[in-house]
Amino acid sequence: MEYSNPELPEGINTGESNHLKDFVILTTGVIGVIIITLTVLITIVDNFADKIPFEVEQSLPVDIFFKQKSNESLPPYLKNISEKVIQSFDLPEPMKITVHYVNSDTVNAYATLGGHIVLYRGLLEKLKHEDELAMLIAHEVAHVKYRHPILSVSHGIVMGVVMSLLSTSAGTSAISDLMGHTGMVTLMQYSREYEYQSDKDAIQAIVKIYGHAEGARGLFEVLNSVQKNNEPIELFSTHPLTDNRIIQANQMNKKYSEPNKAHNFTPLSAEFESWLISQKEKNKLSIRKQ
Repeated sequence: MEYSNPELPEGINTGESNHLKDFVILTTGVIGVIIITLTVLITIVDNFADKIPFEVEQSLPVDIFFKQKSNESLPPYLKNISEKVIQSFDLPEPMKITVHYVNSDTVNAYATLGGHIVLYRGLLEKLKHEDELAMLIAHEVAHVKYRHPILSVSHGIVMGVVMSLLSTSAGTSAISDLMGHTGMVTLMQYSREYEYQSDKDAIQAIVKIYGHAEGARGLFEVLNSVQKNNEPIELFSTHPLTDNRIIQANQMNKKYSEPNKAHNFTPLSAEFESWLISQKEKNKLSIRKQ
């Protein structure tokens, strides 16, 4: 028996396909499938979520998440401003708004299920004028008006289900991470749209009260100073860039403000400002005792 050692053809262990090209095609396909799937499902869910009776939202025990922190009653001034803003929206009868106050340094405010709005001292004490306070409250009321909290919860559920199903068949952690990031970016787009929508209604609400919307610009400038130009790229943020919100506010101010109306800010109540100072001291004492 004769043996031979023939020379192997060159390139026998390499394929003709370009692995980088294959990766790009796969990645693009995955991103496309996720965006299309989420968009279709969210569109379907949106047609039903905001049809849920508001009374159902109000029956949910969501207030347990902030009730322990929100044990302070609203001072008369803050209560009056809140009521004035809420009345300017002319909300449907079942839609009741409850404003809560939290004595914390946290610079935040948000609206959640059941018409609950939460204001933190950390943000309130940075406001310089009553118009800005009214704009802040009006923005959160607008979120409730458009049922944004329940829509956002529905979007989160949809994303969780879709990501769970797709990740199971993904095979690698890299692909799973990619799908997760793509899903979040998709949801953030909806969140930014909600912010713009709420800004528009809030601006029209404070024009009804003050005749102009300087409070919107003032509030966004306060937020800008807090962020100190450290905002993330808009694509990866739940909120629009503050500069873009200022541009929209200025445009709407010109459009809706009463003609020949002086655009003067309304000062905050001195009593309210003193109350905020006392609240800060109270919070410091509480921290020291812990």
